[in-house]
Amino acid sequence: MPQLYFIAQILIVLLSFSLIYFFIRGQRYALNRLGYAPSKKRQLLYFTAAGLLCWLGILGTLSFTGFFNDFDSIPPKIFLAVLPTVILTITLVLSKSFFRLLAQIPPAWLVYIQSFRIIVEIVLWLGLLGGFVPFQMTFEGFNLDIVLGITALMAGYVFFARGRFRRMETFIWNIFGIVLLINIVFISVVSTPSIFRIFFNEPANTFIAYFPFIWIPGFIVPFALAMHLFSIKQVIYYKQLK
Repeated sequence: MPQLYFIAQILIVLLSFSLIYFFIRGQRYALNRLGYAPSKKRQLLYFTAAGLLCWLGILGTLSFTGFFNDFDSIPPKIFLAVLPTVILTITLVLSKSFFRLLAQIPPAWLVYIQSFRIIVEIVLWLGLLGGFVPFQMTFEGFNLDIVLGITALMAGYVFFARGRFRRMETFIWNIFGIVLLINIVFISVVSTPSIFRIFFNEPANTFIAYFPFIWIPGFIVPFALAMHLFSIKQVIYYKQLK
């Protein structure tokens, strides 16, 4: 159904730009708390926004050329969309200077933001109805990621409202979220028409190679992982946040 495909495309575009907006907003909040000079703050915010938008542009351009649609290569070229953002996330997690920024972010923000995964699940469900997403990648199949998105709306309040800082509960919730993320990534990989394929029902998972769905593995999934890892680092070093 072309209409559902178009709606799914629009939702992914809006979601991707919204995530960039909220990331920049969080960075601005942290820089303000650290007392950065206006000129330095503008420079850092511009650099971050330009970098993220440039990455989306690169992914989009390559998807239009059909670059990611080669599932016969080993590994499939779709992995090249994921690797840079995962490396960047790990680099930030290990960075002491980035932790100075991270320490300024209200812990609840990193939990609430995960509610965006509800929208991703709606997109996948629309894809199922439209015939371009396989059953197992949706909440009607084996993808339980929507549970994390729904609980994020409650967890941020339960863990941190009214001066609370529930360290262990936040840590467990984040680990649970990472497990669900790994689950859908695995299902996605073994649903592609590659040597890794386990699910042979149709359609195969090829839609992620096209614009703007390439932003799911290339930006949205790594973003979810990053928010989990940032939140875990916050609760591990929570005494330094006081």
